[in-house]
Amino acid sequence: MAIEVDGVSVNETSRGSGAAWKWSSQGPTPIDYEIQWVENKDTFLYSTRVRPGGWNVSQLDPNTWVGDGTLEGARDMVKRGLPTLPR
Repeated sequence: MAIEVDGVSVNETSRGSGAAWKWSSQGPTPIDYEIQWVENKDTFLYSTRVRPGGWNVSQLDPNTWVGDGTLEGARDMVKRGLPTLPR
């Protein structure tokens, strides 16, 4: 499944621990981005990488990135929060 936010197509994948949304920037050296939702903690992680390097991961502000414990709630939070992130 994919969602579109501000003209950016964001691909959603299911994970054993929740879900993840990935997209890449345009340009000669694209940057890969990912938001991961950890279901049992209702926590959102933000990851970036420039290939072929590894991922840099940080937790998004839990006071701002708040879900309701459901996949649909996490998806809504990604739609609302994605425009505030660098991309």
